[in-house]
Amino acid sequence: MAKRRRWPWVAGLIVVVALGAGAAVLLVRDPLRLPGEHDVDVYAVDDAVSEQVTEPPGFVGRALGMCDADTYYAEDGDRKLCLVLNGPLGQVRATRSSGQVKVAADQVAKLRSMAAQDTGTPQPTTRLVLMSGGPAALVAVADLAGDAAVSVPALG
Repeated sequence: MAKRRRWPWVAGLIVVVALGAGAAVLLVRDPLRLPGEHDVDVYAVDDAVSEQVTEPPGFVGRALGMCDADTYYAEDGDRKLCLVLNGPLGQVRATRSSGQVKVAADQVAKLRSMAAQDTGTPQPTTRLVLMSGGPAALVAVADLAGDAAVSVPALG
């Protein structure tokens, strides 16, 4: 009879460990979900082939964060986007809080120089994507004119 009583505890322990491992994977995959500054990769958006879609990708596509094999899915407010990215162009330090991704003033100059890099597309880059386990924020190059910090809405 003692063996029967142990099984619910063992099953409960396995469930708790699995949930903890799942939470850890999500946090490690997207460090911007943790407090503090984190290094994020910067990519250029290829505007010629990126598009806004009316419907999100299927369940598997959303789970993988992809529209298809080379296109990242992101939600910017009500807009559903399939983004084709060029890069990485480099890294900057960023924080995320209250639905905003913030890049400090000392990192804005780095973003401007990355936007000026040749990405191999005929058109100059108009938007940059900060990647942290997936698209975290969309930064318009026009917003990088000053030396002030940049704060943009976080992508869903």
